[in-house]
Amino acid sequence: EPLFLGAHLDTVEPGRNIKPQIENGIIKSDGTTILGADNKVAVAAILEVLKFLVNNKIKTRPLDIVFTLSEEADFGSAKLDYKKIEAKKGYIFDSLIPLGGIITASPFYNRFDIKIIGKAAHASLPHEAINALSVFNKVLNKIKLGKINSKTVANIGIVSAGHARNTIPGEVIISGEVRSFAEKDAEAYSQLIVGKFKEIAMQFGAEIIGKINRECPGYEYSENDEFIKVTKKLIKDFGLKPVLIKKWACSDANIFNSHGIKTLNLGDGVREPHTVNENVAISDIIKLSDLIVYLVTHQV
Repeated sequence: EPLFLGAHLDTVEPGRNIKPQIENGIIKSDGTTILGADNKVAVAAILEVLKFLVNNKIKTRPLDIVFTLSEEADFGSAKLDYKKIEAKKGYIFDSLIPLGGIITASPFYNRFDIKIIGKAAHASLPHEAINALSVFNKVLNKIKLGKINSKTVANIGIVSAGHARNTIPGEVIISGEVRSFAEKDAEAYSQLIVGKFKEIAMQFGAEIIGKINRECPGYEYSENDEFIKVTKKLIKDFGLKPVLIKKWACSDANIFNSHGIKTLNLGDGVREPHTVNENVAISDIIKLSDLIVYLVTHQV
């Protein structure tokens, strides 16, 4: 039975002209950019594993190796030709958790984009305007953001309004998200938010253009799942402490799982990703490579 190994090739900004530094066994950037260890560490480790297996003529089960694009932006894994992947289970290494950690659950993730269309007017003529910001303000007092319940969170991350200080804004553009480990809750709360914008806009005589997009599906594995149990044992036998973790972050694992490839996201040893302080220990890269060798040569 084939086994799948995956990582993503893209990184985040500021990621141009990276100058890696090595200090006391730690690889980092010069402090002006990210390092790009997310997810280049996994790419490097997988390539090193393949080189090791070939050079030492070590036979394993067939391996499907998948390096994806645009994971940081829009889950490029959704655009793969899945007919080319034979494996029905495997691993990616793309999580800010210690080596040995296993992500067992990741949420359903919806994005919502809303445009409030009112009517702009000069600041001295408020009676001629439909203030889109007033609509937005009232909606904020009617919905809850942050933690909605134990399984669901919601956020509005981008608000764009206005063109001049002496003009009442006739348009507000909002982007936000809802994440939930329960699919029905993700859908229901996304619809509630867009519905509340429409309801309040009508009261002001404004219009709403609202769209909800499913960015990625969620997944959750029981600790009694056979692949989880096998992986835990292999990690423990390798000499690391296996830790099962539910995480709010999404990854390519969400997409692979939705396509019927049972995928576990394991810790990669990277610290402070998506910041200019991103770093990784050389010893952890070596350990990650050794762990991958152990996983592919000891699968039952």
